Amino acid sequence: MPTRAGTVALMRRLMREFLGPHVRTMGLAVTFMLVMALATAATAWLLEPAINEVFLGKREDALWWVAGGLLVAFLLRAVGNYAQSLLVTRVGFRILTEARERLQDKIAGMELRFFRAHATGDLITRLTFDINRMRHATVNALTALGRDLMLLIALVALVFWQDWVLALMACVAAPLTVVPIRRLGRKVRRRASDTQEETGRLHSLMSQTLRGIRVVWIDGRAQDMRARVDALINRIFRRQVSGERARTLVTPIMELATGAGLGLALFVGGQRVLSGGIDPGSLTSMLAALLMAYQPAKRLANLYSIIQEGLAAVERLFQLLDTPPDIVERPGAIALPAGPGRIDLRGVGFAYQAGSPVLHDIDLTVEPGEMVALVGSSGAGKSTLLNLIPRFLEAEEGAVLVDGHDVRDVTMASLRSRIALVTQETFLFDDTIRANIAYARPDASEEAIEAAARAADAWDFVSALPKGLDTPIGELGGRLSGGERQRLAIARALLKDAPILLLDEPTSALDSAAEHRVQQALGTLSRGRTTLVVAHRLSTIMDAHRICVVDGGRLVEQGRHTELLDRNGLYAYLYRDSGRGGPA
Repeated sequence: MPTRAGTVALMRRLMREFLGPHVRTMGLAVTFMLVMALATAATAWLLEPAINEVFLGKREDALWWVAGGLLVAFLLRAVGNYAQSLLVTRVGFRILTEARERLQDKIAGMELRFFRAHATGDLITRLTFDINRMRHATVNALTALGRDLMLLIALVALVFWQDWVLALMACVAAPLTVVPIRRLGRKVRRRASDTQEETGRLHSLMSQTLRGIRVVWIDGRAQDMRARVDALINRIFRRQVSGERARTLVTPIMELATGAGLGLALFVGGQRVLSGGIDPGSLTSMLAALLMAYQPAKRLANLYSIIQEGLAAVERLFQLLDTPPDIVERPGAIALPAGPGRIDLRGVGFAYQAGSPVLHDIDLTVEPGEMVALVGSSGAGKSTLLNLIPRFLEAEEGAVLVDGHDVRDVTMASLRSRIALVTQETFLFDDTIRANIAYARPDASEEAIEAAARAADAWDFVSALPKGLDTPIGELGGRLSGGERQRLAIARALLKDAPILLLDEPTSALDSAAEHRVQQALGTLSRGRTTLVVAHRLSTIMDAHRICVVDGGRLVEQGRHTELLDRNGLYAYLYRDSGRGGPA
């Protein structure tokens, strides 16, 4: 649980970074809040002449101006309430939008190491649940600290102006509420933080369950998975109920304090009316003002709990925003000049965890137009090496160069614009075939998209669909077969027309028939491009210009297929062990 100083610092940062840009709008909202507060106090004050002058004094002329005054006061209250609500709501949604944009930019700018450490469900929870909690707390805080505080001050000031002795009696119980309300607020924050963390775990578990539903079914683990989900849901339920119990205790505490104050004021004030010390109109006006003050006082008391709940979300938001990226562009980074796409790795080393290197002293050159295959056992470091080229990961030793330029000296956008990527786990968006093929070139012409589909051997099945290129393919391309999805990914890479092509086991998940068609499309795609391919099936890379064998993070062999077989080294072993060209 953060200290009081930490809480204050968190609130100051929230106000500086998210509320600061909207100070003018909030200033206008506060003006309307002041109008509303003064108008409300005026309605309570007008009860005094209404009783003393109209009902007791029988003055008809007073009836006109008292009734007119009430009408004007309620009109000003209505205008002030509408205007301040609209302005505060606008600021709240603007803060929500800005927070989402900042968080999205932050997440999009992180590297693969970050996504290995953070569950997808937790990130989604922060982008949705946490940010909504922050907006709710901010809007309530702005409204309460503006409208409700002004309203309370105006009404209490009226009571003190009319009779300060009765005012003190009415407020005598208020200080007794401070300590229990603060304790309840801290409990609400703890429960809110726990709930948000558990909700992130629930989202991650549900995402894994839905993505792996076939594995869950085939292995008969549906009941076990349901039990895990139910346990999380019940933990969230208990924390939510506990937090709500603490929050709702604020209302009875305020009820008791208000009842005690009003009862004492009514008893003493009634005696003074009977003895002629004050007139009935003044007492009625004071009691009305005190009753009107109850609602804003209650909202302000609840505000502490609401702010604490919101600060739990704000704390998680800033934790993510403050996470330093491992990969950043250097000051003065230049756009990568046009070139044929030569790749050089010089003494490259990398480790996911300190003391456990994955790659050691890698020296490798891939010439323009050359296809180089990386083979080796699982965990040898092949995909890691591939991810260093577009700077999805950062080499910790040595340098990665493209066309003679260190990738750390060029902008990531210009570097990645020169690279096309096709992976084993084909990612397609829940959109049309056209949008997926043209993802890297949204302005591509119909002819260019069709040509890419034809070159990728995808046009036959695309043209046979009812809507052709405009056919929606569902989430992750779920309405297509694995081979069809992979050919669309190849069409996307073809349309991008980048000089460097990275292939990460693009056919490993396909059956023989689909693999054959995809392999033909990959042949078209790689023609004339600098191609680096991680191979799962050795039969797919037998015609590569060069095969590099990776073992324990080191390059241990290089050569053509026949040369490596003649050496009878690790490649020959992998080739024989995989059934002469099957999966390694």
